[in-house]
Amino acid sequence: MPRTRLYGLVILLSILAYSWLIYNLFYLNVSEKVITVCWFKTLSGIPCPACGSTSGIIEIFRGNFSQAFQYNPLSFSSLFILIFASIWVVSDLIRKKEGFHHFYLTINNQLKKKRIIIPIILLFISIWIWNIYKAIH
Repeated sequence: MPRTRLYGLVILLSILAYSWLIYNLFYLNVSEKVITVCWFKTLSGIPCPACGSTSGIIEIFRGNFSQAFQYNPLSFSSLFILIFASIWVVSDLIRKKEGFHHFYLTINNQLKKKRIIIPIILLFISIWIWNIYKAIH
């Protein structure tokens, strides 16, 4: 992906993600939340591997780390990626560097290796099974 498109996409997705988190943090009560933006869950009724991440990130902000893990273990990595990717891209744009783009290309190449991608896929399947199990019980 070209640098300009990648940086634009990261900025757009970061703005949307921060807006969604702020809305959830200040205007919705997580325990009463019935709004879902997950098209997969809306269409199938089955939670996706990322379902619960927003609630988990809200709980991280509140200091409830075990509750965040219960909502979705991916909450921690999602928040980390959101914060550092957006800061890195803005920093690159200000300093006219391409560090994030080089990192993206490196990660993209690494994910083509079976020894890397298979454990990641297994992790996502495990989390998906966990989310489905929680929805049933």
